[in-house]
Amino acid sequence: MTVNTANTTQPSTQPVTLSDIVRNWAQDNIEKLVSLGAITGYPDGTFRPDNDITRAEFVTVLVKAFKLEPKQGKVFVDTANYWARDYISTAVAYDIVSGFDQNTFGPDDPITREQMAVMAVKAAKLTPANEQLSFGDSWDISAWAREAVATSVKYGIIKGNPDNTFRPGDNATRAEAVTVIVNALQV
Repeated sequence: MTVNTANTTQPSTQPVTLSDIVRNWAQDNIEKLVSLGAITGYPDGTFRPDNDITRAEFVTVLVKAFKLEPKQGKVFVDTANYWARDYISTAVAYDIVSGFDQNTFGPDDPITREQMAVMAVKAAKLTPANEQLSFGDSWDISAWAREAVATSVKYGIIKGNPDNTFRPGDNATRAEAVTVIVNALQV
């Protein structure tokens, strides 16, 4: 199997022109990752910042943003012929992601906030934080994600919601995803 080298894109010098990000809370972060070549908008000139982002899309943007050299990692049964196979395989090789089990990655599943926190912390290679989480729904955070969520909060990669909840099982939006990745790049 060959490894896709498309994740070595050069930053664009063209201004970012996406019709639906003006005055969006994540506009600056969207523009940063678009300029880096880590994410694009849709053919109709929109970004759709409030749409959910899939696990495959998030991993692809993460690998591109961190400029990870392609590596051969595990290929899951459900990613063997998938458009993001090489990005997912690279992320596995760098120990950023794992599947739901030995054979399944769930590339088309929306990524949850806790999954996003785990991947961002691993990509940034952060020292784990042992801080106690104080969200009103901290007990809803999966055991496998607790340390990464605490670490991502400590380093300012991800924040809770205004009502002091984290909502770990909520799907992440494209705007949230680019913001988490930009924050992880800056740590």
